[in-house]
Amino acid sequence: MAKRDPKVSIIIPVYNGSNFLANAIDSALAQTYRNIEVVVVNDGSTDNGETERIALSYGNKISYYQKKNGGVSSALNFGIKKMRGEYFSWLSHDDIYEKTKVEEEIEYLLARSDPAHTIVACNSFTLFESGIKKKEKINQTVFDNHFDIFLGASAKVGLNGCSLLIPRQLLIKDGGFKEDLPVTQDYDLWNRLKDRATFVLLDKNLVVYRHHDMQDSIQKFSMSLVAGDDLRSRILQGISKNDFAHFMESHKKNEKWLWDNYAIYRTRGYIKIPLAMLYLLARYYGHDTTRALRVRSELLVFERRYSNDLKQFGDKNMLIAEKTKILIKSISSKDYKSHPDSDGGNKLVGYIESIKSDGLLFVIEKAARKLGRIVRRK
Repeated sequence: MAKRDPKVSIIIPVYNGSNFLANAIDSALAQTYRNIEVVVVNDGSTDNGETERIALSYGNKISYYQKKNGGVSSALNFGIKKMRGEYFSWLSHDDIYEKTKVEEEIEYLLARSDPAHTIVACNSFTLFESGIKKKEKINQTVFDNHFDIFLGASAKVGLNGCSLLIPRQLLIKDGGFKEDLPVTQDYDLWNRLKDRATFVLLDKNLVVYRHHDMQDSIQKFSMSLVAGDDLRSRILQGISKNDFAHFMESHKKNEKWLWDNYAIYRTRGYIKIPLAMLYLLARYYGHDTTRALRVRSELLVFERRYSNDLKQFGDKNMLIAEKTKILIKSISSKDYKSHPDSDGGNKLVGYIESIKSDGLLFVIEKAARKLGRIVRRK
């Protein structure tokens, strides 16, 4: 039987993070759940000691470690080795926890029949540099019942690693984060963990994700695009025909959810993920339905754009699903550099998708604040 107040270790990896580190530590120390430890791992910062000075100012309120730079995965694995808690909670140095994050997730976890093999996630807020705070909401039906499809296909709202509460033993058994994956180490681990644990969603916004120009996902955009495209497309291609059929038929809104996310991935410049979605849809729709015509039409665009040898698709008897898999395998890194959906020529589509995703009022508010900043600079 699980303890009623197990220790939770909040691990904060940081590299040159003096700008936001104090906010993250303060939010960790302010948790209403008291049986916690806060572990800060300095991943070889090179900011003349600024990051270290901030961490050391907290004295024995936190456990502080400094290591040679090795990337966020190595810092997280270092923290996992040092942690004394039964549960792991990752907090990026530029993000913030709501004060009840750990308490509410522990309560939700302990109410489950098998806490040792349960991973709790929650929703989050996105905090923009303008000061706008956007409430994000994961599709709970897809998350709870078709987690592998959610992991591979959800573009509108993804899984924030800082929202998770994970039993330490699961991380130990799975070897932690892969240190040779600089940008997909999180989704790679969630994909491995899903085979030995159940992910459950607490439908509350308990993490604040800060969106700014210096975060890794922006600084390493091209690398993230290519690596993320490959990983998530492989997750989708691994979904069985029966499991996908169950997804499509279990809820009337699932089909629309998939197509909506397909459009978002296309707009953002991904190639393999939308192709993997077409592969799943082609297998499900078969030959004789109107819906299959949409898949054929979408695939034709990809064929013309990325196939160096259209003769390989000349066989009219070849199944659409087979064509899609061949095309996925043919995609190389050079295809992303010339992707027309990721340049200025497709900004209008991007704005339309943004309005669909975020709402017109939110987009207007973002634009107004951006215009205000430009005017003030002048």
